[in-house]
Amino acid sequence: MNRLVLLLMGRVILMCSGLQLIPFGYSLYHGYEQSAGAFAASVLIALLAGIWLIGMAERGYKESLSVLDGAAFLAVCWWVMSIFGGLPYYIDGDLGIANAFFDSISCFTTTGVMDLPYEADDAIILWRSLSQWLGGYMVLLLLSTVLPGTSGCFGTAFILSGNMRTGAITLRRINRTSVKLLKIYSAVTLGGILLYWFCGLSMYDAVNMSLVTISTGGCYTPDAKITVSGWVAVTAILGVIAAGCNILLYWQAVDHKEIRAFHQTWKNSETRIFAGLVLCFTAIIATHLYLKGYYDAGDAISNALFHVVSFGCTNGIMAEGMYHWDDVDKFFLMCMALIGGCIGSISGGFKIFRLQVLLKSSLAELKRTLHPHMVVHIQVDGKAVPQKIIERILGYFFMFFVTILVSLLVISLSGLNMQQTMDVAIACITSSGPMMMFHLDAGEVRNLPDWVKLYCSMLMVIGKVNVFTFLLIVHGAWNGLQERQW
Repeated sequence: MNRLVLLLMGRVILMCSGLQLIPFGYSLYHGYEQSAGAFAASVLIALLAGIWLIGMAERGYKESLSVLDGAAFLAVCWWVMSIFGGLPYYIDGDLGIANAFFDSISCFTTTGVMDLPYEADDAIILWRSLSQWLGGYMVLLLLSTVLPGTSGCFGTAFILSGNMRTGAITLRRINRTSVKLLKIYSAVTLGGILLYWFCGLSMYDAVNMSLVTISTGGCYTPDAKITVSGWVAVTAILGVIAAGCNILLYWQAVDHKEIRAFHQTWKNSETRIFAGLVLCFTAIIATHLYLKGYYDAGDAISNALFHVVSFGCTNGIMAEGMYHWDDVDKFFLMCMALIGGCIGSISGGFKIFRLQVLLKSSLAELKRTLHPHMVVHIQVDGKAVPQKIIERILGYFFMFFVTILVSLLVISLSGLNMQQTMDVAIACITSSGPMMMFHLDAGEVRNLPDWVKLYCSMLMVIGKVNVFTFLLIVHGAWNGLQERQW
């Protein structure tokens, strides 16, 4: 294995350890002795592990990652972060090993499984929000550095600028990109904190809400009662939309130091399609909620808009009364989560760009059938889409839904009914964890077998790194075993 992978893993662990100092200080300030001890032990363990990995890597590493090394780092980093990120839950005594890891990986992958029933003080809740925020940052960092080299032909590289989508996966490139992204990500998060604070939330609630909306994690606290009204809801919608749109367009605007470049976000066809889907699904759900007598006209529109945006960006944050909606409304929200946000965003799902290419490819095939000698080129935003990308997206579409079908079969073995199985599988693959609560209560989620939680954890990671990256690792491991046998 390339020792650069060990160096990067050591840095990730140290970053996780450093971020845990925030809830550790919060515990000391508020006198949460048990939580302070848990975070102190966790910080120490993570610090030693990170230093040890970096020490091993410093003995000699290559300056760049191969495709297989990049795929391995993409997959393994989520598991490693989740192990060390779950230590405070376990040491504090709030959760067992399986639930601690499951809760941790759901946060780092911004899946945000909520309502796991355990009593936790504010420091633990703050760490859950911070781990979601760190997971969102890692998604952006990997999206702009490692992912184009491992699965860029599935549409990721198409939306990047030339200097970002070409070149090797080098340490220098990762270092340079990480600093720029951290500045942008932190600035947007700080803006969200100030907006929530101005809307009347306490500073603690403002910080947590900003962390979980900007990261699309959607998991704040099991006791949170969210009311879809007032400026808090408006701020939440704006924050979720900002995370669900192509954040790499913001990057380019800041990189060129031109405010006018932000206009490119709206000119982008993905953004316009996303806006159209939101309006269409909001109208359908709002009409149904009004006709069924759940709300009056104004509340029906506001509730529908809030949840369509939330699930469309795969944030999944839900208002209290949403659990009682009819299944048809929940099905539309599930469809929004499957489609997902823009391809350069933190959100999960299939992504609008890929759906856009598939639809245009289907129309092109219809034209070729009617006019066999016609030469048809597929364009997105005035740029021709290479045939290689079209073919890879078709393959990705097939594997995406095959993964869902296989997951339905596997998870159904736990004894869940068909609706519950669909909720769990699609929630994990699209990073919309609160969707699990459509037809399950907190106790049923807690009592899922450990093997189901482990499988769901793998699905959450696949939802972030995409299924082909996972298959690359399996293929590389299989080849390695065969070479050892020979």
